[in-house]
Amino acid sequence: MTNTQKRIASALVLVTIVGLSIYFGTQATLALLLVVGVICIDELFCNFFKRSRKSLNYVISQIIFIAPFSYLNFLDVSPHLFEIFVNAGIIFNFLLLIYLFYIDIDSKLISYLNKRFPYVTSVMILLPLMSLASIFHYSKWVSLVLVLMLVNFGMDTGAWFFGKRFGKNKLWPKVSPNKTVEGLIGGALTSGFVGGIAYHLLFGSMNIQIFVFFVFLGIMSQIGDLIQSKLKRQCDIKDSSNLIPGHGGVYDRIDSLIFLTPFFATAIKYFYFG
Repeated sequence: MTNTQKRIASALVLVTIVGLSIYFGTQATLALLLVVGVICIDELFCNFFKRSRKSLNYVISQIIFIAPFSYLNFLDVSPHLFEIFVNAGIIFNFLLLIYLFYIDIDSKLISYLNKRFPYVTSVMILLPLMSLASIFHYSKWVSLVLVLMLVNFGMDTGAWFFGKRFGKNKLWPKVSPNKTVEGLIGGALTSGFVGGIAYHLLFGSMNIQIFVFFVFLGIMSQIGDLIQSKLKRQCDIKDSSNLIPGHGGVYDRIDSLIFLTPFFATAIKYFYFG
């Protein structure tokens, strides 16, 4: 089986798993999200930061994620507490932006943080996944999640198409040598159109502000991917794991999605009531 065939087969399996979880409802989808978070922390802790699964820090890192996620989503749903995680996710994203744009790629900062703050992996996953989970508690959560995923997919697909067809100017060779400025622009516009059309069909509303917001989310999606690319270069790895044939690891698949999610969750809070 070629790598392309592996990618297609794996993608079909992933779509089926997500589709079935959504079909069985909120609780099943949140359970899937919980598993995704556990796997991502494992990939960051063991593959990025080269720490052992047998260590106490690994167990504590998983508990830091599992305990609040499980309690707030399955036992005592509290919208006000979700707001705390969404706001913290926004703040953490700004810290990641500082890391991406102002920390030299040869910096030893990641190594330092790994040694001094081994639970940073929990924060990296808990905040965005709690932001995503907050969306699941709206009445039209399926439609909202679908719009979010289409915006993210629009960025990936648009960047690939426009980058391959028109790409001449490298976006950031030191971080991600294959990305182009043309791909970024094309992907962001694709996110705007795809997200806008989906929002119009599902919610009966569309205006220039919504289009611009989805363009912004597309750019955030690309930035999330750049952050992971820089992190992988500094940790000297190619993929977060080899769990998904042809795709790498789970964190490889959701890095851009989880970066833009706190922004999306914040917008829903102020502009959508469902």
